[in-house]
Formats: sequence, C-alpha cells, structure tokens
Amino acid sequence: MPTELQVKRMISPCFLVRIAAGLSLPAVLLWLPQPSGAAEPPAKGAGPFEGAMAFLEKHCVTCHDADDPSGNLDLGALPFNSGDRDNFARWVRIHDRVQAGEMPPPQESQPDARSAAAFVEGLSKTLIQSEQAAYARHGRSTLRRLNRYEYENAVRDLLNVPWAEIKEKLPDDREAHRFNKIGRALDVSYVQMARYMSSAEYAMQEAIWAAWQRPESTTRRYYARDEGSLVGNFRPRENGTLPDRHSFPVLDSAAQPEVRAGREPVSSPETREREAVGRVSSIFSDAGGYSWGQFRAPVAGEYRLRFKGYTIWVSGGGISRWYYEGFGDEKAPVYYLPLWHRPNLDEVWPGRNHEPMSVFAQSVGQRRMIGEFDFAPEPTESEMTVLLRAGEVVSTDGSRLFRARVNGTGEQYVNPLATEHGMPGYAIQWMEVEGPLSREQAEELYDAGYKLLFGDLPLKIATDGAPGISLPTMPAERGGRGGLGGRGGLGGRGRAGGQAPGERGRGGPAGGFGRGGVAAPRPTIVEVVSENPDQDAERLLREFLKRAYRRPALESEVALYLDLFQQQYAQGLGFAKSLVAAYTAVLSSPGFLFVEETPGKLSPRELATRLALFLWNSPPDTRLRELAERGTLSDPAVLRAETERMLDGPKARRFVEAFTDYWLDLREIDDNSPSTTLYNDYELDDPLKLAAVEETRLFVAELLKEDLPARNIVDSDFTFLNERLARHYGIEGIAGTKMRKVELDEKSVRGGLMTQASVLKVTANGTTTSPVLRGVWITERILGFETPPPPPVPAVEPDIRGAVTIRQQIESHRADASCAACHARLDPPGMALESFDVMGAWRDRYRAVNEDVPAEKGVGLDGQRFKFHYALAVNPSGQLLDRRSFADVRELKRLLLEDEAAIARNLVKQLTIYATGAPIGFSDRQEVEAILSRTRAGHYGVRSLVHEIVGSKLFQYK
Repeated sequence: MPTELQVKRMISPCFLVRIAAGLSLPAVLLWLPQPSGAAEPPAKGAGPFEGAMAFLEKHCVTCHDADDPSGNLDLGALPFNSGDRDNFARWVRIHDRVQAGEMPPPQESQPDARSAAAFVEGLSKTLIQSEQAAYARHGRSTLRRLNRYEYENAVRDLLNVPWAEIKEKLPDDREAHRFNKIGRALDVSYVQMARYMSSAEYAMQEAIWAAWQRPESTTRRYYARDEGSLVGNFRPRENGTLPDRHSFPVLDSAAQPEVRAGREPVSSPETREREAVGRVSSIFSDAGGYSWGQFRAPVAGEYRLRFKGYTIWVSGGGISRWYYEGFGDEKAPVYYLPLWHRPNLDEVWPGRNHEPMSVFAQSVGQRRMIGEFDFAPEPTESEMTVLLRAGEVVSTDGSRLFRARVNGTGEQYVNPLATEHGMPGYAIQWMEVEGPLSREQAEELYDAGYKLLFGDLPLKIATDGAPGISLPTMPAERGGRGGLGGRGGLGGRGRAGGQAPGERGRGGPAGGFGRGGVAAPRPTIVEVVSENPDQDAERLLREFLKRAYRRPALESEVALYLDLFQQQYAQGLGFAKSLVAAYTAVLSSPGFLFVEETPGKLSPRELATRLALFLWNSPPDTRLRELAERGTLSDPAVLRAETERMLDGPKARRFVEAFTDYWLDLREIDDNSPSTTLYNDYELDDPLKLAAVEETRLFVAELLKEDLPARNIVDSDFTFLNERLARHYGIEGIAGTKMRKVELDEKSVRGGLMTQASVLKVTANGTTTSPVLRGVWITERILGFETPPPPPVPAVEPDIRGAVTIRQQIESHRADASCAACHARLDPPGMALESFDVMGAWRDRYRAVNEDVPAEKGVGLDGQRFKFHYALAVNPSGQLLDRRSFADVRELKRLLLEDEAAIARNLVKQLTIYATGAPIGFSDRQEVEAILSRTRAGHYGVRSLVHEIVGSKLFQYK
C-alpha cells in the first residue's frame, strides 16, 4: 500500500500539468493508507497481554473454537495484531462484550467479577497503547480529498460563482462510518479527474461571463395577460384540453366570458392593473405548463421578485368537451357532458381560503424551487429575493392544486378539491422583477472571479478565427403575447452585441429578432489582452495559487504551472485559454483537492481548514486565513470566537444540510416513491416531501442555534411546520406555506427526530415499513450502536396481502438462533415506529391488497381515483434488551430519555467523525467522555458540544 506521499505524487502537479496539456490520462485509483504498524505478524495465539489467552481459553473458547466457531470467531487462533485494522476491531468488540456482561452469554458459566475486570482492564490498556502509538506515527485521520459538497463550495467561493452547479457533475462519493469524509472511501479515478477538470473549466467560464455580462439593474413588471402560454388556451378547442387545464381571464374576482370567447380584447388600458389570469390546477401536468417567458435572467445574480394575485372560487358543472358541427361560417360548437367536478370558467367568485404558491426557476431540462408565498382572497403582493442563473425563467404554481394526469377514459381525471359547490383556484396579475441587484454598487463583487483570474487585464471579443474562451450561451426565450421573442446568444459586446472590440462595458441586446421569431443562440468568443504574457501569467498564477491553496505554494509548483501556460501559449491557444489550462490543473491538483495534514498537533493553517470544512463545508475565508497566518487561531478564546462567528453566519446552512444528508440520510428522500397500489394519496405530493425535509433541517439548526439539550433529538416540545405538513400530522391552526416553529401538545407523538416525516420516509421503501430497518436506524443514528452484518439467512419480506403482520413474521425470523441476538436489540424500537406509514402519517391499521374487505376510496393529486384496503391492527408495543417494556412510541421515547448521556455520546461521535474525517477509535473514548463531562451541567447543549469538540484533542490533532 502506498504512503501518503506516494499517493500525492500519483496526482502531483507534474501529472496534472501533463493532463491539462492534453496528454492521455492513465487510470488512477487511490488506495489510501491506514494507521498500520510495520511490525511482523504475531505468532498464532499471541495474546494482547499476559493472561489474556488463559481467560479466553477458560471462558470463551468452548463456543469460539476452530471446530464450530460461534459468530465465525475462532478465539483459539486469534492473535493480537495492532497493525491490522480488522484484527484490532475484533479485539475491541471482545472488550466491549465482556465489559457489558454479554460474553460469555447468560446461559453459560460466568467468570468471577475480579477475573472479568482484570481482563477488561488489561485489554483496554493494550488497545489504548497500540492505538495511540499508531496515532503518533500517522494521526487519527488519513489523507483525503474534498468530497463533492466541499469541492463545489470551494470553487464557488474562490471564483465568486455561488450559482455554479458543480456537485452534480462529479461522481458520487463513497461512504465510510456513515459519512463522505473518510479518506479510504474517497478514491480518485480517471473519471473523477476528468470531471474535476471539466467542472473547473465550467466554473471559470461562469466567472468570466459574470464580468462580461453587465446589464443595468432595472425594475420591470410583466403582466399575466401578456404571457402567450397563459392566454393562448383561454378558448376551448375542438376535442381539446379539458377545462381543468385551461387558464381563464379574471377581473376583480369575477369571470370575463366575453374575453374568454374572444369577443373582447385580452387586455384593456382601463383595466390593465386589475386584470388577472386564473387557474384551478397545477402547471405540472402531462400536458405541460407555463412560465413567465417574457423575462429570462440576463446574467447570474440576485433578483427581487414580486407577485400580485388572489384566490378565487370557481363553480362546477363545466363542459367536459367541445365538439363542432358544420363547416365554414355555419360551424358551431356542441357541448358535451357537463360534469360536477369540471370547472365552469365563466362563473368565478371571490376566494374562500388562502392558497400556497410555489416559485420555480427553469432552464433546459431543469427546474428548482426558489421560494413560496400565499395568495389570500384579497389581492396580495408578495416579495422575495432569489439567486437566478443566467438564462433561467420563472414559473409560479398553486402547490396545493392537482396535477392532472390522463387515464384514457372518458372522464380522464377528477379534481380532488372539487365539491358540489365548486372548487378553489388562484388568479395571478403580474410578476415584477428588479435586478440584477446592486450591480453598480457592487461591481467589484461581481468582478471578483474575473479579477482573480486575469486581474485588470481587458477582455474583448476575439477577432474572426482567433483563439479565445467560448462563453456559455443562453437558449432562445419565449416572450410577447401569443408569440416568441427575446434575446439572442449571450448579448452585450463585440460582434454579437454591436459593441466595439476591446471594451468591457455595458452593451445593448444581441440578436436581431423580436416578437414572432426565434434565433439560435450564438456563441461569444472572448480573449484577454496582455502586452507581456509571460510576466502577466506568472503574476496571476502566483496570486491564484495563494488563494486556491490552503498553504503557501512551492516555487516548484509555480514553475510547473507556468511551464504549462507557456506550452499552451506556444501552441497558439491564446493568453486566456492557456492561463485557464494552468488554472484547471491547479483546481485538480493535490494542493487544492486534498486536505493536507501532518501527524501531531495541527498547524494554524491546518486548523483553519479543518474548522471551515466542519462548520461551513468549504475552505477557510479571509478572516480565518489571516488569523492562521498570525498564529492566533489556536488561542482558545480566538478559536471559540471564530466558531461562534461561523455558526452564526449564513454558510452554517451548508453544515446543516450536509450533516443531515448523511447522519439522517436525508439525501435519500427521493430514493423511492409511495406505492401507487397502497399509497396513491401521496402521489406527486412534492409540497409534503419538501416541507418534511425542511422541518428536519430547521429543527437541527434550532438545536445548534439555541444550544438546546441533546435529548431533543429523541423528544421535544416543538417542531417546524407549515400548513401542508401540519395537516399531515393532524395539527390544526397552521396556515400558509411558511415554515414556522410550533409548540407541540404534551401528548403529541411528534417532537424529536425519529417521528419526523422525513426520517420515517427514508426508513421505509414506499410500499411497506420494516421494524428492522427503522430499528437499525434508531440504534445506530440515535443511540450509537453499530450493527454487525446479518448472517446469510433470508430477509423478512412484508406481506402486502395483510394476512399476517410484520411482527408475526419477525417473531418467526427470530427463532433462528443466529438472528435472535441482534434482533432483540433492533426490533423493539422499530416496532414502536409501526404506528407511522411510509410517509410518516399516524396509522392504527396497516394497508393491504385485500378485496374481501371494504375499500377506502379517494382521488389523488394526479386526479386519478384510488382505493386501498385496511388490514390488521398495528401493535407498537415492545420490550427493550434490558427488559423495560413500552406500549407505544411515546413510552419508548420516555425510556430512551432515561439515559440522556447515551444520546449526547452518539451525537458527539457523529459530529466528530464528520468534523475530523476519522472514526472514533478505542482510545478516543476517554476524550469523548471528557466532552460529555464538561457539558453535563447544561444537559449536553448541542452548540456547547460543538465548541467542546473544536477545543478537543480529537479535533486539534491529525
């Protein structure tokens, strides 16, 4: 196995320079080193200390021998080898089982207390000494690269391109000890290196474009009646879309039949500010939707969006289809089948309730939610500040409304919100866009990436055939009433924008088409003007390396990258492209990609990097670097102040998201969808899923912000809800899309993490729930027990017919002796969570496919009728391993809270692994207990735990 130095040489700057120069990239796979010793393998049966093997021979080898080793463990032939990670782990498990009184098992002859204590003490001493010796040589953590989250943030912060989407361009990170922070899981391959380089080039293009595109900050109002995609389907077409999917004209909460029929103009100057367009269904249907196509973000940045509209109530009894008879002037419509659940778009009334609205940013093939607000029966203006990428358009949607899906029948779909008295809808009047914000006041900020790359050197349009950087293109946009139009290409300067070459300034629109036509995007090729290429390149490279690396660059590194620039420039690739090639190599090199630490106490620079990667999931900012350079960051008071600053800063959201993505598996929220056989009522319910994830993240952020006791992880008297999630939980009195802190009733089953909908979803498979999977989740993520791999026996498959319960199946499974021991610990807490279905709703009975019982019927968000059948009753009772019993999840929580230290101990463990990139070793347990001791008086406040971890030897040593 290579050493850390050899690993770094495998992708050294020389290696990256050759790659960036266009030479072939050999396959590279890193096997990262472990803290192993160089000692010869011990003799067979050599024990960890004198007397250890005699104890095992007397009390353990009867079951764990070579002939029939219980648990596949032959203690008679198990030497002690501290240099073998697996061997060391086995001896740790032996220590823990004997110390806990679990080995020998209760039915076997037991050692006297004195002998057991002597064995545990002797083995503990040996394990600690061996591990500490390995730490002294290699450190706790191994060499690792930045994971996908960290790399994206590092490049975004360096080049000031917060909108750049980099993470999804990189291969998935592997995990070890539950996180993507462990060196041996973060390998580097051919694909990885190629993606780093292409992602770096993309981010630099974005930085150049941000400086190139400088439109004036403007405020413009876009009226709904001018949106072709909205007004284009006012009038029904022969055998066309059903009225549920139509938009329709609304004025002062009333219908406009004459406008809808085309007998009056779509808009009038006298009513312009009061006109609206109504809808009773979501834009997300299989027939497409609409967007505010008149506006397309000209450049990435912040924009202020304002919306005006209100809720309406639409009568039912609308026409299902319109057919026509006759020809020419005699052709006339024939109505077909009025239905109670079809909207009558010519009968509109004031709204009866609030409606949640979602706002999305859209580009080719991508859609992301950027905000939410509520419409009320009275006209309401809502405002939000959002980050848009260049070329994105905005769409708005009534998030509670159904998402129509056809089924091929005459009925096609049913509005689930329709009643015999009508149905809810919304009427939107206009969208106002202000931005990009503060371009004039903060040009230096928007130019930061370009200035890092090229300083004050001017940027110009490249002449025909000359080399340069190709800037990203924007797709043609929709705009204008009933037609197409917009801006062509990137716009702005040079040939594309009508501006004289050699100037970097503001320009008019590029293109040459307007309403009614579409022009293909035209690429913009730009070049940086340098009178002294070699001198400018060296000056710029030195500054770039100073910022990109988290340590001073070596002169040999500067020379290598400068040599790469000179090679590229000599080949006629131009100044900008040649320098970008060198920068690409830098952003794929060990100095940028790897977290460099030396054994022993971290240097101030290394400490700054570790602190930033922990609390911000990104490299240190300027202040941290300055404190590290002055050598004052290691001062406890300074370190604590910086920890406070970082926890209070906006980048702390990165920590919450990344930590909960892995600790709680929130990144797996979309790994499965609710069954269309058993749980159609959850079909397409994205508002519920998004609110569930946000509840968990806001909850963890609150624990950290307010230094709340760690016991809140198991149970709390508050959570965060909006109207959709509150309705899911059966909690009344919550209205609107905004997530807010809500006090829970003392009898509530909610509170804490394990009964939150996000957790209950990621621990189910969409069709059934499993007490085993949920039990493993609780014991590992909340209580800190590690579950060994299961023996090779068939897994429990839930019976969706409902003939037997999962409890009955598991009890049969536990009859296998090889399964019983683990299931006795895992199953009980999982049984308590059987009171919650696959999306976390409370239930008293299971669902099943059983035509012999009456069906429960309804209509889903897709507009399709569904039914399911109730099966056997849920029994959430159980007995913990220590024989304490509980009747339901409320009593389980009370039992778990009897040992608050165990909950806090696990949280310290999870945070430390995430913070240091290393698992908690045997000898680290003493430091963990010291952290708990120092925070016990404050009931293990979560913020206090973070401070103690940062101040601990675990954090401040490699």
